[in-house]
Amino acid sequence: MLDINITTILFQFINFIILAVTLYFLMFKKIISGVQQRKEKLEEIEQAAIRNFEESEKAKIDLQKQIENAQALIDGRISQAKSELEVSRYQIIDATKIEAEKIIKQALGSAKLEQKLSIEKFNDELTTSILEIVKQILFKHSPDVIHNGLVEQTNKRIWELGKKEMDRVETIRRSLKDREPTLSVETAFPLSKEQQANIVRTFSALADKNVKIDTILNKDLGSGVRIRLGDFIINNSLDTLLTEIKKEASFEVNNLIEKNNEK
Repeated sequence: MLDINITTILFQFINFIILAVTLYFLMFKKIISGVQQRKEKLEEIEQAAIRNFEESEKAKIDLQKQIENAQALIDGRISQAKSELEVSRYQIIDATKIEAEKIIKQALGSAKLEQKLSIEKFNDELTTSILEIVKQILFKHSPDVIHNGLVEQTNKRIWELGKKEMDRVETIRRSLKDREPTLSVETAFPLSKEQQANIVRTFSALADKNVKIDTILNKDLGSGVRIRLGDFIINNSLDTLLTEIKKEASFEVNNLIEKNNEK
């Protein structure tokens, strides 16, 4: 006969219950809780997806309406433009003719201006070339004569200034009141002692006091001198004379061109 120990069976049953409860609280409860949370998360994602789908469908419908409205507006504008184009066609043609005539007049004016500028440029180049040739010829054949003549002429011009323009002379003297009067003389050729003495004597009379002289050789003058005393400057050089002749010649030629254009 099988010997059954009730106490042992009862003890084992109690242990099983305790173990089941322990596993439930330690493992199964957490697993069930995690599963529940994932389920809730999935439900939220599903609801969000449904909302996004509904919103996208709504946006699609709104966009379709906007496209339809835009197409209707475009069709209306095209129709209006066609009507306005038909009405204003002759006005556009007339305006185009006027604009074309204006452009033609401007083109003719520009052509005349271009022609004038071209003539003036040619005139300037021709005059410059002629004067340069004259300068070279004079410099080649009689440089000393021209130079000495310009130096002497400078002295005479200063003496004439003292006789005829005393107000200007007094202004020059007042400007030199607190200055040491030194002549800065640029010369195309070296000055002789006599020429230097004459220049010093002439400008000492102009300044009403003795002046010193400082000479500088400047071949660009061609011939003659350029003298500075304080703020007073006199330039009596071949280069300056030729420049003045060039200006006068250009002025006369331009006047002749203007008269021809008026005809």
